[in-house]
Amino acid sequence: MTKKSLDSKLRSSIDEQERFVQERFDKADSMLIKPLPSSPSIAIQTASRVVRDTFSMPPEDKALIFELRTKAAKAGHIATKSDIVRAGLHALSTLNEQELVNAISILVRVLPGRKG
Repeated sequence: MTKKSLDSKLRSSIDEQERFVQERFDKADSMLIKPLPSSPSIAIQTASRVVRDTFSMPPEDKALIFELRTKAAKAGHIATKSDIVRAGLHALSTLNEQELVNAISILVRVLPGRKG
C-alpha cells in the first residue's frame, strides 16, 4: 500500500467518523432540545422591593402548605411556600369584613416565638 493510498484511506475514515459523531450529536440535540408543549406564556413579575418576614404556625398549617404546593405541582405549576402564603393573602383580601373575621376565627391561636 502506497503512502498516498494510506493517507487517502485514513482521511476518509476520519471524515466518516466525524460525520458519524456529528449525526449522533444532532440526534441527541433533537431529543434534548424539543420545543415545550404549548402552554400559556409564563410572565415572571418581580417586585421592585421585597420585605422578608417570619411568623409562627402550627405543624398542621405547615403540612397544609406542603399539600398545596404538591397540588399545584401536579397541576403543572411549581410554587414556593412564599407563593402559597401570598396567594392566600390575595384570596383573603377579596373577602368582605364578616367573611374575613369568620375565616380568622376558625384558626387556633398560636403564641409568637420560636418554641419547638
